[in-house]
Amino acid sequence: MTHTPPRIALAAALLALSGAATADSLSTVSLNKAASDAASIDVQHLPGKGAEISRMQTQRFADGDQLTTWADGGVMMLCRKVGYIKVPADKPEVATLPLEQRQMLVYAAMMGSVGGVVQVMQWTGENVQVADDGSETTRSAESKWAYGVERAEVTTQRMPDGALRVRARKTATEESTPRSGPDASFSTDADRDARMAELPAVGSWMEVLIGTQPKAARIDPAFSLTGWVSSGDGHAATVGEARSAAGCKD
Repeated sequence: MTHTPPRIALAAALLALSGAATADSLSTVSLNKAASDAASIDVQHLPGKGAEISRMQTQRFADGDQLTTWADGGVMMLCRKVGYIKVPADKPEVATLPLEQRQMLVYAAMMGSVGGVVQVMQWTGENVQVADDGSETTRSAESKWAYGVERAEVTTQRMPDGALRVRARKTATEESTPRSGPDASFSTDADRDARMAELPAVGSWMEVLIGTQPKAARIDPAFSLTGWVSSGDGHAATVGEARSAAGCKD
């Protein structure tokens, strides 16, 4: 009969209890539902080593208003009726774009933050596991490509204010099929290289911070639209004037 020293037995029991507690303290969260209900979505992206981190922030309001900003640009949609574009200082031509192009720009920018969530979901799937105590939870993920597998590290965290943070960082690109030999009558190497060039770089990451706080009622009516251009035919000096002209209900 094997004798287990009391201290080792106690340590094993504590580890077992710790593991059980950890398993019980994880919650499953639907990223799709969280993004749909969110009051705000903050997306940050590092495309590769040495590159600059880009950031896009979206705030949604109870009356349907939406404000999305990035660097020195931005768009807003007022009561789902009229859009405005913030004209970047280095791109004054935005103010003179045809009506249809301005409308397309507003729509594309409004979907930008959701697009960030969709890209993260390519690694996480619909649901993520989040620690209830606010600690980080990290796991490995993989995604197939034409000639192998991409690998990533997924980190989730529930922030003190209730926001959901999810980051996917690519860790490897692997090739599972051999390359063509020098005597091969048919080679797929050119296609392989072209497809590999389209993949995200190793070390790149995408992070989304999904805000769960109550939505503010609307964008401040006194918000100045100086430096903004309408996606429609008219123009207003303030958000309040733009809402009135569009027939938005208070």
